[in-house]
Amino acid sequence: MDIPKKIMLLLICFLFSCSKQDTRTTIEFWTLQLSPTFNDYFNSLISEYELDHPNIKIRWVDVPYDAAIQKLLSSAVAGNAPDVVNLSADFLAKFNGMGALADLSEEVKKNNYQFLPNALALCTFDNNIVALPWYLNSYVVIYNKDLLNSAGFSEKDVPRTFDELIAFIKSYKDRTGKFAFFWNIGKDSYLPMMLGSEGIDMTNEQMTEAVFNSPQSVRVIDQWVELYKKGYLQSESIIKPGSTIVESYQSGQVAMIFTGPVFLKRIKTNAPGIYDKTEVAPPIVGKTGRHELAAMSISVLSTSAHKKAAADFALFVTNPKNQLAFCKLTTTYPSVVEALQDTFFKMQDGKLMTNGRNLGAKELPNAGRLRKYLLHQNFDKLRDSFDEAIQRACLKNISTTEALDKAASEWNEILNDQ
Repeated sequence: MDIPKKIMLLLICFLFSCSKQDTRTTIEFWTLQLSPTFNDYFNSLISEYELDHPNIKIRWVDVPYDAAIQKLLSSAVAGNAPDVVNLSADFLAKFNGMGALADLSEEVKKNNYQFLPNALALCTFDNNIVALPWYLNSYVVIYNKDLLNSAGFSEKDVPRTFDELIAFIKSYKDRTGKFAFFWNIGKDSYLPMMLGSEGIDMTNEQMTEAVFNSPQSVRVIDQWVELYKKGYLQSESIIKPGSTIVESYQSGQVAMIFTGPVFLKRIKTNAPGIYDKTEVAPPIVGKTGRHELAAMSISVLSTSAHKKAAADFALFVTNPKNQLAFCKLTTTYPSVVEALQDTFFKMQDGKLMTNGRNLGAKELPNAGRLRKYLLHQNFDKLRDSFDEAIQRACLKNISTTEALDKAASEWNEILNDQ
């Protein structure tokens, strides 16, 4: 073959390969620790969307939950941030304060399905909707009926209020010498949720001054510090993160936990013997009758070069059909009214998983944001300061008042450092 023919052949091959290049718009979509468990769901969802939108390609990236925030910040600095990102609603204030989240208010207004008002409220800052609520979790009491019965208690004794819970924790330990309840109070502390449920504010209305060191707040918090000091709570309750709350229960160390029914599946997998003895009860609440709403959300980043397409895909992920399908796989709840009204959340078959799901769905309207400090851009600094105060009060020879006064002073600096 002579040289000109070789060149012609190479040119034809090059032109042919160029014609086969993917010219679709790529939307990068990040989720939090959902692969490989839900690979089939997301691959099917993405295929359906791409089939209906032949000019769009979805690149799905799943990142570990604990590394997600740092990875997202690093990608933003490097200029290669995703278009659509799954975030816990707890982190929305931080990224919204950085100007990183696009306002989706108009897209939601034009949308043909309705989000639950309490879920949408978690995604709204200064009247701007900066995320779409996705899957939700409410709280229930998960308890070991055999451990209760052996200690002389019945399901009628399962506490419904925080005052009843404190009395139960003491009575159970006094009778059995074992721990009744595991709840994080020092690391990823649940005490701010308890304060919110009791109607006790942590800051003033303007969020410029901490008030959790008021006499009323100190008295309520000190009850939990005293529980720890007197041996009614496990030592791990002030050092382990919130993600470990199920460990003590499924190992049989405690009779009761207060968390989402989503964890029933984990208990069934890891401790089937404990699962067989498990029952569920309504959430523990304070004077307001409310409990915390846990929510995952989906945001479009303000740096996206394809905001309209990204928002359209985000709405597709959160539509009633797709949310219902996902919730059937996860024991979570949809943030869309139409999906939550499905018979799946009302069916009765006597099984624990079904009972937990139904109870959580029933209690969902009473859930909301109790930790108002999550509205602040530096909420993580506020959280850490409070956690450290509880740890100091529990572990060091200082009073709860002194520990909270110090934390309140730290909060005042953070709250006013804009």
